[in-house]
Amino acid sequence: MSRQIRRQIPQKQKKKRVDRNACLLVFILIFSGILTFLLLTARDNSKLNSTLDETFDFVKNRIESYEIYNTNDQVKSLVRLLDKTTELSRVIEQEGNLSTEMLDEYAREQRLTGILVLDQNLKVTEQSAKDGDTMSLWQKLIKSDYVRDIAEHPEKTYTTRLRNKGKIYDFAAVARQDAAGILITYAQKEEVNELNGDLTMASLFSDFPFEMNGSVVICDDDKVVSTNRQELTARSIEEAKSQYKNKFEVDENGIVHLRSETGNWFGRREKIKDYDAYIFFPESQVYITRNIICVIYVLLALLLFLLYRVNRSRTEKRSILQDQKRLRVINALGHAYASISLVNLKTEEIEILKSSGNMKPDQKGDMLFKAHQEELIRQVIAEPFQKAYWEFVDISTVAKRLEERETLSFTARTVDERWMTMIIVPQGYDKDGKLCTVLVAIRDATEEKEREIAQDRNLRNALAAAEHANRAKTVFLNNMSHDIRTPMNAVIGFTALATTHIDNKELVLDYLKKIHISGQHLLSLINDVLDMSRIENGSVRIEYTVVHLPDILHDLNTIIQESVHSKQQELYIDTQDVLHEDIITDKLRLTQVLLNISSNAVKFTPVGGTVNIRVSEKPCRRDGCTTVVFSVKDNGIGMSPEFREQVFDSFTREHTVTENGIGGTGLGMAITKNIVDMLGGTIQVESEVGRGTEFTVMLECEISGTTVKEEPDSEQREPLKNEKQKIRAEIQRRYEGKKVLLVEDNELNREIATAIMEEIGLDVDCVEDGTDAVNIMSSAEGRKYDLIFMDIQMPKMDGYTATREIRTLNDPKCANIPIIAMTANAFEEDRKKAIKAGMNAHIAKPISADIILENLERMR
Repeated sequence: MSRQIRRQIPQKQKKKRVDRNACLLVFILIFSGILTFLLLTARDNSKLNSTLDETFDFVKNRIESYEIYNTNDQVKSLVRLLDKTTELSRVIEQEGNLSTEMLDEYAREQRLTGILVLDQNLKVTEQSAKDGDTMSLWQKLIKSDYVRDIAEHPEKTYTTRLRNKGKIYDFAAVARQDAAGILITYAQKEEVNELNGDLTMASLFSDFPFEMNGSVVICDDDKVVSTNRQELTARSIEEAKSQYKNKFEVDENGIVHLRSETGNWFGRREKIKDYDAYIFFPESQVYITRNIICVIYVLLALLLFLLYRVNRSRTEKRSILQDQKRLRVINALGHAYASISLVNLKTEEIEILKSSGNMKPDQKGDMLFKAHQEELIRQVIAEPFQKAYWEFVDISTVAKRLEERETLSFTARTVDERWMTMIIVPQGYDKDGKLCTVLVAIRDATEEKEREIAQDRNLRNALAAAEHANRAKTVFLNNMSHDIRTPMNAVIGFTALATTHIDNKELVLDYLKKIHISGQHLLSLINDVLDMSRIENGSVRIEYTVVHLPDILHDLNTIIQESVHSKQQELYIDTQDVLHEDIITDKLRLTQVLLNISSNAVKFTPVGGTVNIRVSEKPCRRDGCTTVVFSVKDNGIGMSPEFREQVFDSFTREHTVTENGIGGTGLGMAITKNIVDMLGGTIQVESEVGRGTEFTVMLECEISGTTVKEEPDSEQREPLKNEKQKIRAEIQRRYEGKKVLLVEDNELNREIATAIMEEIGLDVDCVEDGTDAVNIMSSAEGRKYDLIFMDIQMPKMDGYTATREIRTLNDPKCANIPIIAMTANAFEEDRKKAIKAGMNAHIAKPISADIILENLERMR
């Protein structure tokens, strides 16, 4: 019994000693934590005061800037009004005309709200005012000493700004020069706001991101006049305080502690000029450093305490922990790996911990020797991978290889066409610290490997597609360079020849015709690129209308007839089984599709060839719809099978085309395919080299119960061209003598546009910038113009801004004048921007007389 007591006493003493150490550690950690908390709190308070000082300095600067801006703006406005009043006094003296009509005209030109003419007794003798008799409005001000002093001292003047009945007025008074008395003018001013670009008190701090997500509130008397917190805008101080429960506590550092429904805030209140400024920062931001460090400190303290507790039992539990670690590794691997073995690197013995289906029943749980392992590998691993696999599982080199790596892994294909991955993980070390046992695990990696192979295949395909696209774009750029230079060379060359033979009228006319043809060809190249760009960015929209099929064929025949005649080809257009001539589709886009295909047929068919265009109708499964089939067949040069597969790709042209000198962007059929897709149809091509090509377009269209118009007969078509020229002459006469203002900064473009407009009969004045146009339309001179042609890109003021300025003018005639955009910005989004800015129409350069007349007629 006594021996047991003696054995127990040291154990209790040891336990008490350990408990005292634990308590001491806890005391030190708590004391250090409190000290850290206090020091960090003091540091954050100091930083808060510094931040508040800097923020209040910033607020003071902003308020001073606002007052300076506001004062300067008021002084400028009053000086301008005083100048206008003095000038009116001189005008009255010089002209001797003091009629109401004259005052009304001057007020309108100078944008004055009213004019009062007072005699020496300060009685109104004449007045002009938008609001009628306003003498009562200014009666008190007229009787003031400042105004009366002017009557006695004519050299004096008086200006002021005041608010009357919720309106702001600038007021100016000077002595009359034509007689004794006083001349008074006043102008109503717009309320200062952000919309007209003025700096306002409300906008000083609106949405301004202050450091630490702070809040600034500027109050004038009992109202919030500026803040960066939207919920406090235009509130009274009492309303603002109600959100914070009216709990303001001031500590010894002068910091105000504000408790609100949204949390705690810290800040200060100061008087800045006539305003009360409040600046507060959320507690989470003020003490973020302290809080983060304290949280980290608590975590570290807990970690340190836990390490202390763990260290106590490390010695007696080391072997148990090693076993547990080994079991955890095995258990973790067991979920993902089908076979797990423990290999002794010294004895080369293998202990199977988990076996796969490939193991023989008598081998499970046995100590496997190398011979067994060799037999297993020959049965499982595919022959191409066996040599590399043997090198991987070479036990003699495993320890050396694991000196530089944490694990070893290898993937191989099995005899049954699956994939397996083996890993080798260090497991045990001897007393000298040398690796003696490793864990070998094998898992099925078939799905993972197949995904990897598929991803690799997709990446290779994507790379090939990208390389193909790059090659196509390179070829396109080369082709475009060649195709653009060809018509440009013709334009430049024939221009030089025309200059040389200027006296030979017939030869110059021939040169000009060729220049025109080359220019049209160049424009078609640019239009193809623009069309493809619009399609790719999604700006092309399909507009469904009722379409008469004979009209489509007639328009198509009219457009390509000249090209057909020039190549002495035969063109056949016919219909087959067409029961419904009126369908609902996009006429413009359908015509573009057929024109692209038909133009190619004519282009790639030699002289004397044949082009057949046929329209047929087939039944449609949808009620109220029909299937319209358009076929364009030629006996031209045809396509190779390789090119036929990529004929609808962008930037592609067959080499035989370029060899034959047939130009183009390589975008026409890509555009055609995209439009057909947007129309919900299909397009197919059949072709053979040297035998010709046939394109077939099939569209499912809704049947219309109405007819747009009847197809003109042959007798009507013949004089169509001449009739069009009579019609055009009538429209020239209609606009002859109209006064237009051309706004264009480019001298060459001004010269061309002026010549075309004068050919129509328009009377043209030119200015070089949007600012000039606004100035002219703001004056009385602007009333003489009937129309404005406005460029977009100009150096000082662009066309959009100029149009918006003109639309805000007071004079209704000037503000509502028709404005046509005339610009090289030719995209659909550019047209929409022009209309949105207030323009009436949009003309894309290059311009022509017909296009101008067409737009003039459209605006009638």
